Amino acid sequence: MKYLPKLQQLKVFQQVIRSGSIRGAARAMNQSQPAVSRTLRELEQILDTQLIVRGTQGMTLTETGRAFSQRMQFILEELQRAADEIQQINQFSQGSVAVGFSSLLALTIFPALASEFTAQYPQAKLHIKESQLSTLLPSLREGRLDFAIGTLGVGLPIEDMVCEPLFSAPFCVVARRQHPLAQATSLSELREASWLLPETDMGYYQQLAALLEENGCHAVKSPIRTDSLISGLMMMLNGDYLSVVGNAMATPFFMEDKLCRLPVDSLPAAQYCLVYSQKTPLTLTARRFLDLLRLHCQRYPW
Repeated sequence: MKYLPKLQQLKVFQQVIRSGSIRGAARAMNQSQPAVSRTLRELEQILDTQLIVRGTQGMTLTETGRAFSQRMQFILEELQRAADEIQQINQFSQGSVAVGFSSLLALTIFPALASEFTAQYPQAKLHIKESQLSTLLPSLREGRLDFAIGTLGVGLPIEDMVCEPLFSAPFCVVARRQHPLAQATSLSELREASWLLPETDMGYYQQLAALLEENGCHAVKSPIRTDSLISGLMMMLNGDYLSVVGNAMATPFFMEDKLCRLPVDSLPAAQYCLVYSQKTPLTLTARRFLDLLRLHCQRYPW
């Protein structure tokens, strides 16, 4: 390759992917369709490959197009991050930080953490994505998240990540207060119960799934899986489903009169870790947020 692609060519290709068509990309970028087509054609000539195929069903990425788009997205995110950090250093902006975590942090430390961070850095932009760590890893690799917090486990692909232990959290089984099994004291008594569990079977939930299976809890009914807190609450309150949550989440649901913990004490604790890419240095704003995060994790009575 004699020349590297230009930044504008990468941005045009990115917008074509997001819009799903050249016409949509032209509209989004306030350019003419011929101009977008020309830029895309120049990019393909530089790379000496076809990136997209146009058909009756719309636009489709070629194999090389898919491979290039993944690398390109990382490059653009890193370039934006570098520009943001320069602004922070020059004090024209307080930057931005993007973090992902599960419901446990959302219902415990995050409100106070966000309030303290925004009070210290009122111009900083804070972006939050709530999900399990296995779902957040692609966003970390693509540079759309600065870091994530979650539980680790066998089979989780984190060889390219830095992992820092933060805290250990005990877990419990929860149900509505009038649930027929609300007084059960062992998992074996819950064999015929309906279960609601997170979408992932990695990290802590891999260990939990093995424990539930060992006690026959999934022999009668397969669990429903969702990462939606609202769906989970409705299923527990109106569908007699059981779920497993961190002890710290059981009361912050603000539904102590409707939900209860089952007196089952055989669940293992979960080790939560901070995870971020080895390849991407954290920005000044991200490091500031992390300092506060560590303090709040240390102080909270998990």
